[in-house]
Amino acid sequence: MAFVTAALTLGAFLSVLYLAYRWFLPRPLPGIPYNHEATKNVFGDLPALREHARITGERSSWLPLQSRKLNSPIIQIFASPFTKPWVVLTEFRESQDILLRRTKEFDRSDHFGNIFKGLTPDHHISMKTANPQFKVHRRLIQDLMTPAFLNEVSAPRVHEAFSSLVDLWARKAQLANGHPFSASEDFYNAALDAIWAVTFPLDPKDSVINAQRQLLAGTTSINTTILSTDIDEPAVFPEAPIPDAPKSILTLTESLESVMISPLPKFTFWLMSQLPYMRRARAAKETMISTELEKAKVRFSGNTKKDQVARCALDDILHRELAAAEKEGREPVYNTRTIYDELFGLLLAGHDTTSTTATWGLKFLSDHQEIQKKLRDALRDGFPMAIAESRRPTAEEISKARIPYLDATQEEIIRKSMTASAVTRIAMVDTMILGHHIPKGTNVFLMGNGADFIEPPIISEIPEEQRSKSCREAKGRIGSWDPTDSHLFKPERWITVEDGKEVFDATSGPLLTFGLGPRGCFGRRMAYLELKIVLVLLLWEFELQAVPQALSSYGAVDKLTHQPRQCYLRLLNSSLEGPRV
Repeated sequence: MAFVTAALTLGAFLSVLYLAYRWFLPRPLPGIPYNHEATKNVFGDLPALREHARITGERSSWLPLQSRKLNSPIIQIFASPFTKPWVVLTEFRESQDILLRRTKEFDRSDHFGNIFKGLTPDHHISMKTANPQFKVHRRLIQDLMTPAFLNEVSAPRVHEAFSSLVDLWARKAQLANGHPFSASEDFYNAALDAIWAVTFPLDPKDSVINAQRQLLAGTTSINTTILSTDIDEPAVFPEAPIPDAPKSILTLTESLESVMISPLPKFTFWLMSQLPYMRRARAAKETMISTELEKAKVRFSGNTKKDQVARCALDDILHRELAAAEKEGREPVYNTRTIYDELFGLLLAGHDTTSTTATWGLKFLSDHQEIQKKLRDALRDGFPMAIAESRRPTAEEISKARIPYLDATQEEIIRKSMTASAVTRIAMVDTMILGHHIPKGTNVFLMGNGADFIEPPIISEIPEEQRSKSCREAKGRIGSWDPTDSHLFKPERWITVEDGKEVFDATSGPLLTFGLGPRGCFGRRMAYLELKIVLVLLLWEFELQAVPQALSSYGAVDKLTHQPRQCYLRLLNSSLEGPRV
């Protein structure tokens, strides 16, 4: 009898386990293609995604590959256990419509917000558009992307930071004596110097790149025997230590990789935040911002604070808080989580985007010598005074320059670098995409790194009746790429001819790197300004020569930023300027 009871109990227990297992299996949305093998595992597509990342070193390319595999511009993926499937859209017109004209149906994705909430809990990037605090935050920082701030404050500081990088690389090129050297870390650090100087008053002598310049100033040679026998062997330089404050920003930025690839980003960040090195980095970041705020209070203590010209983003934000306090009849409050997180957000996004995109740009231009030459010729024509005076173009000259081929090359670098591979939204109501029902609360990934962008469309023609009314009405406002060459690096695709003159046309074809609409990337104008200054300064000073294929692979990239893990350069003095003394 006891045996029968035990058997029945065990059977009941196993039945409950089986039913629970069945309950937690992924549940597809009707009609949308999916990987059928994923519905037989509670982890869905996650094992296949991780295997792809293990083999390729990245994960962003896996989603568009599934669209090809399933032969559909709209698919569903089970990448986060025990949650609704993700809907993945690889079709530009519909993505554009969602971002520009269906903003009441789709808003900032919770999945995307959870990635950043650990580091910046009170930053506007994670907030829904309808959240009253979103508008408060955007008003606080809105002046930072105005032409006045960008041209008068940001441009000179970015120019100074990357001029220092140019000087460092001139020294490295001299020591390398024709050998290639790794440029990734230098670029990453210079981009941090640039956005740091925009955000806070940074003395150039305290920059990360200046420390490296000082270290190499006393270096007379590189003692590696192999350099004398193999011209393709990379030169290796000593590295200056990075101070605690900037090191903390780099550490916290890099922590996002683990959070972003996790199916449970909030829990992953909580686990990481318990680690000693993360605690130290967060404490150093908080101390740095607190110190800068105290310095700013001193600057604001004079009688002329209303008329004070903003020296940096911090000053501008505090001006905004001061004005709001006076309007509301209260004392200004500077040490708030809002101000801390918005300032940190500038550092977090400002250096990573620029360094990633520009690093790809260096690789593209090194591998396409004819495009590099054409761009350098365009710079020669675009800055005649700098040529005549044998000097670099100034920040003001670069920011005001209208050079179509420079704009086209910059846009093509952004298109091909795919720094941000997708824009994520969440369905705020039950709605439709390409004739398919999308339930409220579904995360939608609008892909910008596959079909329509750098590959031919999945389907050559989607029936118009499957599209939304607003999408049908907006047909033809942005061009499409020739599917036979969309994979190529070709700045000319952004050029049109008007009245016999070449003109840059930003509507030539699809681009989603910075998103679109009211929730598009806040720092887009800053990113364009930085990349423009970087390209001008580097090509003004150097010719980027080709490096061996082993050092120029496009394969292994960072799973978070899509940045090449290494970018090697072989530099010569540019013909735009005479030989260095």
